[in-house]
Amino acid sequence: MLPSSPRVVTVRHGRVRPVGSWLYVWIDVDSSAIVHVGGTGHDPELRSYLHVESEDPRLGGVRATVPRFAERDFDVLAFELPDDVERAAAKQALIAHLAEGRPMSTLPGLTEPIVRAIEIHRARAG
Repeated sequence: MLPSSPRVVTVRHGRVRPVGSWLYVWIDVDSSAIVHVGGTGHDPELRSYLHVESEDPRLGGVRATVPRFAERDFDVLAFELPDDVERAAAKQALIAHLAEGRPMSTLPGLTEPIVRAIEIHRARAG
């Protein structure tokens, strides 16, 4: 594939200005258990890298909270959010949906397809 146009990553006054918004779900490959749900404005690959490489628990949340993370395999499913959806609210709605097994009153149109995709991935992996 030939590059058509560059992706511009803006850095202003020493700070990266992320574009976009994502929810992501860490799934243990062996057990299919969901071990982490997060949200980010950065690329999901970068965020996943920070989760396992950073010793700062604010950045390395998986490293800090998931037992034996370095001995386990994970698939990280990332879902881009529409521009008009607030990431923190979407994350809380997804966590509630996963915990309750049904969509909550907020953002069911957003969480239902994500939960379906997670279920399909877990079924294929298991």
